[in-house]
Amino acid sequence: MKAYIQSLENGDLLNVNAFVASQGFKKLGWEVIPFFKLEEIQDLNPEDIVVGGIGTVRTRLAQLGVPKTSDEIDYPPSLQKYFRRKIWESTVGNIVTDEKNWGIFIKPKTDTKRFTGKVVRNFGDFIGLVQDNDTPIWCSEVVDIKTEWRCFIRYGEVLDIRFYHGAWDSKLDLAIVKSAVLDFKNAPAAYSLDFGVNELGEMILIEVNDGHSLGSYGMEDLRLSLIHISEPT
Repeated sequence: MKAYIQSLENGDLLNVNAFVASQGFKKLGWEVIPFFKLEEIQDLNPEDIVVGGIGTVRTRLAQLGVPKTSDEIDYPPSLQKYFRRKIWESTVGNIVTDEKNWGIFIKPKTDTKRFTGKVVRNFGDFIGLVQDNDTPIWCSEVVDIKTEWRCFIRYGEVLDIRFYHGAWDSKLDLAIVKSAVLDFKNAPAAYSLDFGVNELGEMILIEVNDGHSLGSYGMEDLRLSLIHISEPT
């Protein structure tokens, strides 16, 4: 079995996530092969793993006949009760042209690489985001999140949970995480639930991320490798 790990042009691994994944695959006894550009990989064996940036991994999946779905899985309807805020669809043009729509959080709906999600409070916040006013976006009310946790899910089981932002001493309600996993009936094989805790101590589902390019956030290397091995869906 081979694990191709993306590297920089100088041969160093792409980032800490690539390094952690490489260590995990070595422990599993896989052959670890660094690469700089995807074109270097001539073998299209679907049993091999490619670890790299989102664009690299999605291109590899397309090569293997696993095309990207039209939308991201950020806000599954089946998990709506965990959002605790209003979330709706719009376009950049609809939001930027009306000041009454400002003071919200926006992020790309169909392409996570289009721009980084952010709170827009004035016209200047839109500068440099996108050039196409028809770009579909998710919009949500702004909430005060004190702590954020990433919950790694694989085949319907909680594989790991990692604190990654805010107050380190906040309490995460594991029962709510497990309930969300059960409610996410059409979930991919591997994904993350990003939960936050607000100033009242309430759990809020921030977003869902597909498992094909999740960062480690300090997760043990073997567990990160298991996320990568999960069958794409």
